[in-house]
Order: sequence, then C-alpha cells, then structure tokens
Amino acid sequence: MKIVRRYLGSRPRWLAFTAVAIVIALVVVVDTALAAGGKPATKLINVADTRGITSDFSLWLAGVYNTNLWLFGALVVSIMAAMGAGLGLMFDKIIGRLGIQLGRLEHHE
Repeated sequence: MKIVRRYLGSRPRWLAFTAVAIVIALVVVVDTALAAGGKPATKLINVADTRGITSDFSLWLAGVYNTNLWLFGALVVSIMAAMGAGLGLMFDKIIGRLGIQLGRLEHHE
C-alpha cells in the first residue's frame, strides 16, 4: 500500500483501491482476450506431418505432439533440462581437466 500512496499522494484510500482494481481488471481482461482466440482461431489445427518420418523416436514424438500437447510440453521441458544438466556436467569435467578452477574462490585480506 505504501507504493500506491507514494503515487497517489494524500488522496482517499478508496481511490487507491479503485485504481489498483481497475489496473488488475484490465490486465486480466486483456490477457483473457488475447488467449481466447475467435472464429478464425477455432478453425486452425496444428498437426505434425508424419508421412516422411522414418525414425521411431521422431515418429513417436510427432504422435505425442498430435495427440496430447500437455504431454509434449512436459517431454520437451524434461528433455531440455536433462540435456542442459548433461552438457553442464560434461563441460565442467572438461574445464576441470584443463586445470581451470570454477569452484568457490578463497579470498584473504
């Protein structure tokens, strides 16, 4: 509330609450309107073309994308996290073998 008082000064409290409520309502309405789509957006269907895919894993991943977008999103996030952790550990080992210390440094005054 101190932030609201700083911008509104000595105006009554109801004015501050009303201003904050209007801003929150506008953000929620605009966010909902952008996410809702409309008549043209309801006709769009995004599917992966699986006709030319020969790899089993790629075919399975395209099938997951076509059937369940939530599962596809969870798979992408988990695969990216695992790849980031693997690459980080691998490069940490490589940098350690080169003799560069990336750990905590001791500071003596």
